[in-house]
Amino acid sequence: MTGPSARSNTTAVPPYEIDLAIIGGTGFYHLDNNPDLKQVLKFVETIHETTTPWGKTSSPVTVYKTVTTGKYIGFLSRHGLHHEYSPTTVPYGANMALLKHLKVKAVVAFSSVGSLKEELKPGDFVIPDQLIDRTKGVRQSSYFNETGLVGHVSFGNPFCKELGQFLHALGKEIDNHEVHYNGTLICMEGPQFSTRAESLMYKSWGSEISVINMSCVPESKLARELELPYQMVCMVTDYDSWRLEEHPVTIDEIKKTLQKNNDNAFKIVCKIVTSLDQNGSPEFMANNPYKGHTQSSISTKPTRDPKHINEQKIKELNYIFPEWV
Repeated sequence: MTGPSARSNTTAVPPYEIDLAIIGGTGFYHLDNNPDLKQVLKFVETIHETTTPWGKTSSPVTVYKTVTTGKYIGFLSRHGLHHEYSPTTVPYGANMALLKHLKVKAVVAFSSVGSLKEELKPGDFVIPDQLIDRTKGVRQSSYFNETGLVGHVSFGNPFCKELGQFLHALGKEIDNHEVHYNGTLICMEGPQFSTRAESLMYKSWGSEISVINMSCVPESKLARELELPYQMVCMVTDYDSWRLEEHPVTIDEIKKTLQKNNDNAFKIVCKIVTSLDQNGSPEFMANNPYKGHTQSSISTKPTRDPKHINEQKIKELNYIFPEWV
């Protein structure tokens, strides 16, 4: 899965569409080092020049294709190849914009999370269907939140239901591994973990509260504005800080579970790749359920009137929505 080809010093769109982009979280920085994936994916190129109107992405995008039917798969490391970006400083706007620019059809994002329910054990995976934003407004959470171009995109269902069900069905095929579907993910600011009081408060909010992490917002919000089907796969590493009989969560505790979780993440990716190769693109990829939603949500009219929108904003729109031209 390695090779000499590399796209550098260019922001040109490659002559293919990426069927699925995978975003790797903590401890999940590459696809190259898994022998099972080497059997089903062929390396195409690494896109090194990743500067966007919102800055540079956290990592290059590595592109592969499936060995039989040539479906394209992209991979981006959320925290950087050496984990140099904290959850607050990840360049989410650049990351998601580049994936849209590369004509990605859907996004699966992996993330380490803390469990807020006894039955969600370290090592289990959770595919949430709801989200509570507890970040502090210091991250770029919209492409349409500036004077001159205002948009209000629907976010009532923050994840793509069809993509979530697709992933859950594949996850259930992995032996000796629990993959849970539904539940609410809380996204906190970090980088510190929860206090005991916070952790207990989240649990008190109801039985639907499942897991907590630091990176789903604004990633999921930006994906929706870009009309990208998006689903986070939550990999449980710990019980947060609500178990009063135990010490609060530490990074050392999380590291004990990371390798097991990453091994299972590779297995799910392998299932996804094999399914795309054998069964073709699911309906949510072939017919994007969010297409057109963002343009209809723009309040500033007319969208491209220079009296309302400056040149920088038009440049940004051309990058993520060239079809609006």
